[in-house]
Amino acid sequence: MHWRASRELNARNLVQYLPPERTAHVYIDVAALRAGGLVDLVAGSKADEEPDYRRFVEQTGFDYRSDLDAVAAGFVHGDVYMVLRGHFDWKRLKEYAIEQGGSCRNTVCAMQASSAGRHISYYPIRTGVLALAVSQEERGVDMISPDQWKDPPPLPPEPVWISVPAYMFADVSGLPAGTHSFLTPLAQSEGVTFAIGPRGPRFQLRAEVVCASPQAAADLAAQLTSTTDLLRKMIVREHLTPNPSDLSGVLVSGTFDHQDRKVTGVWPVERAAIEALTSGQAR
Repeated sequence: MHWRASRELNARNLVQYLPPERTAHVYIDVAALRAGGLVDLVAGSKADEEPDYRRFVEQTGFDYRSDLDAVAAGFVHGDVYMVLRGHFDWKRLKEYAIEQGGSCRNTVCAMQASSAGRHISYYPIRTGVLALAVSQEERGVDMISPDQWKDPPPLPPEPVWISVPAYMFADVSGLPAGTHSFLTPLAQSEGVTFAIGPRGPRFQLRAEVVCASPQAAADLAAQLTSTTDLLRKMIVREHLTPNPSDLSGVLVSGTFDHQDRKVTGVWPVERAAIEALTSGQAR
């Protein structure tokens, strides 16, 4: 049976299938990106795709560029949990797991991942909605189930967003060096959401930071504004011009405001800056 996408599960429904605690959550409205001609911008060239993925496409008939409409993902302790909405051929997905040395029991398929000690597991939630996990547990997909959240999460309107627990900013050494002075203060917050979407001919990156108190929000907004001004002055002192197509140009364009316990940051983003970021060339 070839399943078509179900529109009954919206973004909030999909996210609530994911583990809620101490987890970074990501949502991508792939259908909206595809309609705007932006999927290739985010995904990169087909020539850069991993051989394992190309083989998966050939054997299952599933290609996220054309068959995926939305994905909600959770990242915790190195494990990845995803709820995918799109077009799936369950028969071919089952056959793929078995051909890879895995098994399918009670609609749950599991197989060894390419990395040692990692497993891939998935099951159909309903027509056109698939649960998938890449984790240390053989059936990590059992962690994906409906209505795990006590309160429905507030969702940004942008087609791409990530919500990050504050503790994840305690160590930002793996991120581009230019972002450290902006991200480190976020470790003292109660949670951060970054969202990006089209804004006229460009894009706009928006951050919402929830702080412990209105005073903490005012202090954070002042600190981020001061950091932005300092970076701008350093660039001028070096007789350079901020380049809107690279990370430094994006960072110096930020503006910050606060209201009650929330700080909002906004950065205009050029297409070239997104290309650099998604290709790993941003510094």
